[in-house]
Amino acid sequence: MILNPAELEIHCINRQFKAYLLEDTTYSLPYKKLYIDANKTIIEETKQTDAIYIIVSGVVIETKNQTVLHFLGKEECLGLDSMFHGSTATSSIITLTKTVLYKIPASEVTRKLAERPAGAQTLNKLLTHHTLLLKTRIAAQTSNYDKVLQTLLHLGYLYGEEKNDAIYMTMYFSKKMLANYLHLSYATVASICKRLVAQGILHDEPHGMIIYMKTNANL
Repeated sequence: MILNPAELEIHCINRQFKAYLLEDTTYSLPYKKLYIDANKTIIEETKQTDAIYIIVSGVVIETKNQTVLHFLGKEECLGLDSMFHGSTATSSIITLTKTVLYKIPASEVTRKLAERPAGAQTLNKLLTHHTLLLKTRIAAQTSNYDKVLQTLLHLGYLYGEEKNDAIYMTMYFSKKMLANYLHLSYATVASICKRLVAQGILHDEPHGMIIYMKTNANL
């Protein structure tokens, strides 16, 4: 499955920042590996937090004022904004699936950034691209149909399984959640999903979805 250039770039930046934090043999940071069940809050908006997290596996959502900002998966960094807001989280992070995380003390990250400032440029790129992706999605001039399809493909990339020219996804998310994320009505998202089913692009059941990639040349 092909991601758009902006998504590919932010995945690359995430890998670079993860390598800076955890794979630098000359300056290792302490961390804990956590195993979190689905539907658990990792970071709560407006609350104090003393750590940042890196996703090893699983999918989480970032929300602010009950609006879904991002679906986040493997190698994404969580809680970085709190380092610039007096350790206060500006958004919430909630697990959609069983999730494995690395937890790193924020104070240790701040100390390394001060002593090894090479990572500050990567961090700045990471924060800038997250903001850019959000603004681009909200202001996108593409059709609602394309917005829904591309979001389903993005979720397929995060935690779907590709086989036999199709992407198989368990339904950890709801159409209401997709509508919130895309700033569309539930009726619009539900109608587009029905259209995708009629076109043979999507198989939609309560427990899961299948996206047939060869049905559409754009997939």
